[in-house]
Amino acid sequence: MSIQLVMSTKDGSSRAFDISEQRTTIGSKRSCDLHVAIPTVAPLHCEITINGDVVNLLNSSPESETRLNDVIVQSAPLKNEDKVRIGPVEFTVSITDEETVIRRC
Repeated sequence: MSIQLVMSTKDGSSRAFDISEQRTTIGSKRSCDLHVAIPTVAPLHCEITINGDVVNLLNSSPESETRLNDVIVQSAPLKNEDKVRIGPVEFTVSITDEETVIRRC
């Protein structure tokens, strides 16, 4: 299974972040796996966990909102094409059955 968070920018470009660990932290703290350097994002805003074929989104900051498809959640399963919003940043979830392949040139 391959999991990515795809962030689209205002200029129409996008950036993909591979989620491959059982636990991926997202927040403004530099030690987070996915560092989002924006003041409205909590130091440890949320995390994504993988347990077998189940991918979950967990809010890690009671003071901050984590949104899934425009609904505030504390914990929720993720599926392909879901929209995750933390602060002003929105990611589209991409889950495929393919393995992530890293090619070295």
